[in-house]
Amino acid sequence: MKVSHFFAAALLFCATPATAKDFWTALTERYAIGQQDHEAVRYWSDDFASRPHEIRTLVGRAEPYLAVIAEQLRAAGLPAELICIPFLESGFDPNAFSSGTAAGLWQFMPQTADRFGLQRTWWYDGRRDVIASTEAAIRYLSYLHDMYDDWLLTLAAYNAGEGRVRRAIARNRKIGKPTDFWSLSLPSQTKAYVPRVLGLADVFARPDHFDISLPAISLRPKTVAVSLPGQLGLPQAAKLAGLSLEDIRRLNPAFNSFATDPAGPHRLLLPADKAGAFALALKSLPASERVTWTRHKVQSGDTLSELAEDFDTTVGVIRSINQLDGHQIRIGQVLMIPSGARQAVAGLSANPRGSGARFYKVRAGDSLWSIAREHDVHVADLTRWNRMSSRAVIRPGQTLVVTSPSRTERTVYYTVRAGDSLGSIASRYRVRTSDIVAINKLSSPDRLKPGQRLKIRVDVADHSGV
Repeated sequence: MKVSHFFAAALLFCATPATAKDFWTALTERYAIGQQDHEAVRYWSDDFASRPHEIRTLVGRAEPYLAVIAEQLRAAGLPAELICIPFLESGFDPNAFSSGTAAGLWQFMPQTADRFGLQRTWWYDGRRDVIASTEAAIRYLSYLHDMYDDWLLTLAAYNAGEGRVRRAIARNRKIGKPTDFWSLSLPSQTKAYVPRVLGLADVFARPDHFDISLPAISLRPKTVAVSLPGQLGLPQAAKLAGLSLEDIRRLNPAFNSFATDPAGPHRLLLPADKAGAFALALKSLPASERVTWTRHKVQSGDTLSELAEDFDTTVGVIRSINQLDGHQIRIGQVLMIPSGARQAVAGLSANPRGSGARFYKVRAGDSLWSIAREHDVHVADLTRWNRMSSRAVIRPGQTLVVTSPSRTERTVYYTVRAGDSLGSIASRYRVRTSDIVAINKLSSPDRLKPGQRLKIRVDVADHSGV
């Protein structure tokens, strides 16, 4: 096990003492798009500068990744201004999710993610991997720049799509108009997007001019990638690194379940000051203890789909691990099942501070309905948070999650279109129709109207697989 050579190289980004001025100066010295003295850019520079608290909050959220991404852009020879894209696309939230099902720092749609080499499986979503998604964004931006040979048009295409920009250029060329970004007829969102990127870049380059104080960011990466010998359970990783499970998940949001993807990438992002000790501890951990499994003896009534739901896994994973040809299982058969949900809840229970989860110990006479009512949540939420079937029997002394610990749940808003039904919308976002009805307090769920705005609580991890 070793610290990734890429992150050792990232230290080259700083050749001077790590102060706030040094980081922002080193970044802006690599600007290459050029000063855009345009009214729209000035407008957005002033707008960002008028919200210094928001800037500081965003930079604080981005801090673990800024030096890493800056080095990736530098190594690829791309303008440093492009680091502003994830600020605007996702607010530097790796678990950001849009109503259009785009995900991650760089807000990749599923098709674009596939096109530019981002892996998406039940275990892992590369769109939420800080390293992999930045590499894919660099490939995508480089492809667009090769097409247009103009960074403003590249940014416009990143936002609106290459086809729309290409058609706008063709229209202007046909009628003899200029084909630069400012002369094109593009959607209002895109017309604002490009100057917003340039405006934020200008604030980062000239904070004194805008009378804004940027947070001090170390030039040395706060996080490093540590190579793994193969699949590793996240609770085990947390213990080896001396971190909470929530810290491991926060730094490695691409992993959907209790362990890294058995097919890779075989690495974890860790605080730089924890990486060395982690690598040494992992080296002495026997391979048999890197992932925890449950031996389940099949009982009457068990099905693979019910076991998958109860153990927070999929039928495909259980079949693959146990080399099952079909879906038939027999009473008394022993199956090896990854104990993801139970392990994750146990980890949160051991360290609930800051996890966002609350727990309830079942008492005699309790039911899922009575517990949901007592805690002002829905039964559907209880079963989802605890990865249990709606048919599950609860027992006195059992501990249940009564407030979601999910770090991947996000709220999106969907505007109903002609032909939509509650079922089709639920299917699109992989949620239950009852959840949509409940959160929006719909009295007539069968009478949706075009233009109606629905609030939907989505678990981003459910949108990882192809």
